Amino acid sequence: MSNLSEELKDYVTTTVKLLVDISDDVDVEAVSSTKAIIIQIKVNKSDFGKVIGKKGRTIECLKVLVLAIKNTISVYDKRKILLEILDDGSTSFFGKQLEEEKLNVK
Repeated sequence: MSNLSEELKDYVTTTVKLLVDISDDVDVEAVSSTKAIIIQIKVNKSDFGKVIGKKGRTIECLKVLVLAIKNTISVYDKRKILLEILDDGSTSFFGKQLEEEKLNVK
């Protein structure tokens, strides 16, 4: 994992822990590819609303801040930033997409 994705992961972890009530249940993972940096956030079910915010404003603001940090650190990096909020039982977005493709093939 690149240094950039580690710094973004650390920032998101710190910020989300300040937002939620149960900070011990916060788990953040960052996956970096050539086209995007995917940051997956796992929180307790009772803290979902606090991370998302009214009409998604909190998560959108977090995405803007993470994008600003990325652009400050690496000006010429054109990768997108994707934030995903996962509940306890779900897999990643790409895991769900692969499962759906397998079902459609049969």
